[in-house]
Amino acid sequence: MILKRGEVVDGRYRVEGLLGQGGMAEVYRVRHEQLGTLFALKVLTHSGRSVRERLLREGRVQAGLAHPGIVPVTDVVMVGEAPALIMQIVDGPPL
Repeated sequence: MILKRGEVVDGRYRVEGLLGQGGMAEVYRVRHEQLGTLFALKVLTHSGRSVRERLLREGRVQAGLAHPGIVPVTDVVMVGEAPALIMQIVDGPPL
């Protein structure tokens, strides 16, 4: 796990816990400090320039789409040297 419960990312998002992890990223439940709203934070765990570029490209594409089947990306932040996507949180079972 990269982040711990209670850590603050980018001065705005407080980590509440780990939602899931895969081969390339971990996803955390975070709360915006001022607004109190919940988000999912997808943090890249795999290093490499091409992987970082792919995650940022994924974020740009998702941010530009509006469809009920696509989770919107609302922000991009850095967690140390790793890019991370702030996304709308979706409740439900892991896929």
